[in-house]
Amino acid sequence: ASEIVNMSAKRLLIKGAVIKTDIPELIQFRQLAGFEYTPDQVKAVEEIFADLSSDRVMDRLLSGDVGFGKTEVAMNGMYVAVKNGYQAMMIAPTTLLSSQHYKSLKERFSEHNIKVAKLDRYSTTKERNATLRGLEEGSIDVVVGTHALLKAKFKKLALVIIDEEH
Repeated sequence: ASEIVNMSAKRLLIKGAVIKTDIPELIQFRQLAGFEYTPDQVKAVEEIFADLSSDRVMDRLLSGDVGFGKTEVAMNGMYVAVKNGYQAMMIAPTTLLSSQHYKSLKERFSEHNIKVAKLDRYSTTKERNATLRGLEEGSIDVVVGTHALLKAKFKKLALVIIDEEH
C-alpha cells in the first residue's frame, strides 16, 4: 500500500501538457457526430477537458456498455490534443477492435485535417515503418493499434487512451 501511495504522490509532481479546450472548431466536430451527446457524455467530456487543461497528468477511467459512446467521448480529447499541436494514441487489446477503432477515427477525423494511422499485426512491414516514422516525425496525429504501439517513439505525444475489454 505504501508503494502505491508513493507512486501516486510522484505522479502528482509530474507536469503534464496544458491543452486548450475552448477551441471554436470543437462545435463543428461535435455537430458532425451525427447524434446529440447524452448528459453523461457531456459530463465525461467536461471532466476530461478539466484534466487536459490543467498541468496535471490525467489518469481517468471511462466505463460504459458497448455502444454507449465512449469512443466519441475519447475522440473529443484526441481532437483538442491534435488541435493544440500534440499527438494521441489509442491502444486496443485485439486486432479486430483496433481495426474497428481505426475505421471510426479515420471517418470522424477525415473532415478535420487530422492524419490517422493504424499499427497492428496485419500492418505490412512497409506500413509499419511508415507509421513509426510518421509518429516520430510528427506527420501522424492519431494512431490506433495493439500492443505493437508500446515501443513507438512520438514527436509530441500528449494523450494515451487504452481501450480495455472485460
